[in-house]
Amino acid sequence: MTTISSSHSMTPMTTPDDPFRGVFLRLLSLGLRPATAVPIFFLIGACIPLAWLTSGPSLCPFKLLTGLPCPGCGMTRSVVALLHGDAVTSAYYHPLGVPMVMALVVLAVLDARLWWRSTEPGKPRLPASWLLERVMATPAPWVAIGALTLVWLIRLPLYLLGTWTF
Repeated sequence: MTTISSSHSMTPMTTPDDPFRGVFLRLLSLGLRPATAVPIFFLIGACIPLAWLTSGPSLCPFKLLTGLPCPGCGMTRSVVALLHGDAVTSAYYHPLGVPMVMALVVLAVLDARLWWRSTEPGKPRLPASWLLERVMATPAPWVAIGALTLVWLIRLPLYLLGTWTF
């Protein structure tokens, strides 16, 4: 919507929308759905060689600032190792990598099911954020934060003693 200024008043005047804007917004909303984003991220993760992640410097801002690993340090390596089929290495890098992947798969499948059912005639169209809003209203985020904190509090002393590397 643009406004055309005249000497007497400001009157709103609608202009035809850019046809590419609608397509872009539609693709963006589809890409942000768990049903599409999770498989895309898993596909990208499966294509990344684990050696690339383990041989390079740490990119974790918390670790770069404090010198200590953050609660999620090793999670990316854990997920990539799991996507390569190595569950033991995945658990070594971060014990919550496997549960996180399982939770994301369940979330993506539920979202795909809801998305598919909302395309049936007579069913209301659900926004992409509908499922995530419902999940955030449960204790699940607090359980995840508690689990990350517990794992970190167990692993941090081991890191400080030099018996665990991140």
